[in-house]
Amino acid sequence: MLSQVRGALKGAVAWVVIILLVAAFALWGVPQTSQLFSSSAVTVGGESFSQRAVSREFDQTFQRAARESGGGLTREAAVASGMHGQVVDRLITQSALDQYTQKMNLALPREAIRDYLQSNENFQNPATGQFDPTTLESILLSNGLTAKQFETIMREDLSRAQLIEALVSETAAPANFVDAMILRETERRRIAYLTVTEDMAGESAEPTPEDLQTYYTENEPLFTAPEYRTFDLLVLRSEDFHEGLEAPEEEMRRLYEAGRDRLYSTPEKRTVYQITYDTEAQAAAAVADLGQDKSFEDLAEARGLSLDAVTFADATQNQIVDPAVGEAAFADDVAEGGVVGPVRSLFGWTVAQVAEITPGEDRTFEDVRPELEASYLDNDVRRRLQDAIDVIEEERDTGAELAEAAEAAGLSVETYGPVDRVSFAPGGAIIDKVPGEALSEAFQLDEGEQSEALRLANEDGYFFVSLREITPSALKPYEYVEEEVEDRWRAEERRKRIEKTVSEIRQAVESGESLEDVAARYDRAPIELVIDRRFTNEAIDDGFNETIFFADLDDLVSDTIGNNGAQVVAEIREIGFGRSTISPAEEARLAELVGLQLDQELVEAFVNAIRDDYGVKINQSQVDALFNDGF
Repeated sequence: MLSQVRGALKGAVAWVVIILLVAAFALWGVPQTSQLFSSSAVTVGGESFSQRAVSREFDQTFQRAARESGGGLTREAAVASGMHGQVVDRLITQSALDQYTQKMNLALPREAIRDYLQSNENFQNPATGQFDPTTLESILLSNGLTAKQFETIMREDLSRAQLIEALVSETAAPANFVDAMILRETERRRIAYLTVTEDMAGESAEPTPEDLQTYYTENEPLFTAPEYRTFDLLVLRSEDFHEGLEAPEEEMRRLYEAGRDRLYSTPEKRTVYQITYDTEAQAAAAVADLGQDKSFEDLAEARGLSLDAVTFADATQNQIVDPAVGEAAFADDVAEGGVVGPVRSLFGWTVAQVAEITPGEDRTFEDVRPELEASYLDNDVRRRLQDAIDVIEEERDTGAELAEAAEAAGLSVETYGPVDRVSFAPGGAIIDKVPGEALSEAFQLDEGEQSEALRLANEDGYFFVSLREITPSALKPYEYVEEEVEDRWRAEERRKRIEKTVSEIRQAVESGESLEDVAARYDRAPIELVIDRRFTNEAIDDGFNETIFFADLDDLVSDTIGNNGAQVVAEIREIGFGRSTISPAEEARLAELVGLQLDQELVEAFVNAIRDDYGVKINQSQVDALFNDGF
């Protein structure tokens, strides 16, 4: 059965209309741009983003991801996963589309946003099917958004969506296109195949010295040594600069005071129940009910909600979506169990009750000293590393070789080589202590040339390369490779004998004999089976499977298998299709899915074109500094 097709069909139900909004944020690769010297980290057309703007966007994205992970995601892990690159790319895409919508004079009134919220099922009460402000507020809280921020985002998103919707047909893929896909996926072929091995190909010949010498001469590339290089390498890793470092007490205290409010103070949190009503009278009646021994759970049930659905647990004041509600619920005179409201809020009239209060907490200097010390030393390590690089560069500016410059910095180089591009020394030994990026750089230099300070791929330091010697690629003397020449000659001779046997088998079958009769001459019998496009076994790999399915009925096809020169010959005996195995419902869902995929490809091309038109400039040094140094 079509497991892959059916898997794709199951995925089709996950596509919803809101994908038109999300499409604008798909992560196309950030363009490769040269380093800039402007004060902006990112520039798109006429809009620029400072380091602070990029940092703020990253922090918001990271905080949402951290909440979704249950607090298990660290900033370092987020950066390592490429989140910062995704944030930069999202800013670029949003900016390009926003500028284009402005150019097209596309603007949305507030009523359009309200209508969208009222009609979108994501913001509706499942019990009533009506728009529920509490549901919306819960979503905003979980994403760390205020009502004003949400309105701005919605206006921008819906404006972009106007562009996207103009491209998207939201129709199923053409029937002919879907039919071709289904036929291809449901095709089955009955084949018979015969594996031709060396013992079916006659006696092997013995090479003469002249045969081997001729083979050597005619196949010089097989016996040519690669280019080798010998070079000095200096690697400066962060871990090498920790020795003797101490964190001064006064500096630790200064850092603590600078970050106390932002990093080491936990604000008061409250668990708040809240429900928003359409009118002030409804809200006042709810307050009266609470004063007559009704519980907030009773109020929630009357609205078709559970208590959990109207609970904002352990929220800080700025996490309460509506500022007016947050101010009222966090008033100093409201104790646990206290009721506030009705409060005129963004979405109506809100009634709230404070269920629990968790006082704020300040972490003392002693509590956070280990963190401060680690951070301080990390900065000092980077300074030491940079100081070492500066000394080396200054020495080299005076004409010193890399080894001499390294000695001036209290370091020493290592000499490696000869080594080829893939880390092998002559004779086959592996040189495994050279970082791949350093080896690559060594093969970019000329003799006597030195590299600048280049960053290690793991971003944990830098390296310098100074190229000593290039050993050009050269033909190895025959006496050094005589054994290899004979092995290759024998393998080639075996291949030719097997190929000749395969050719004789093909000719016999094409002249009218059956594959079974031809195989019997070699005391063999072909294997017959029915295969699909994903079938493989010891004789039929992915490549040969593709060859079989490109062949016509009654064709003979062959291919080499394994490392001993054996070949397999296959005859296409029957071609059939399991078209009826796909139900009409599955076919319709497949057509819908393919249509959506075609739409998305069009959207990607459109957005990429807009980005190209406005131009994208990234000051990579600013972006790197932002996330490497933790600004």
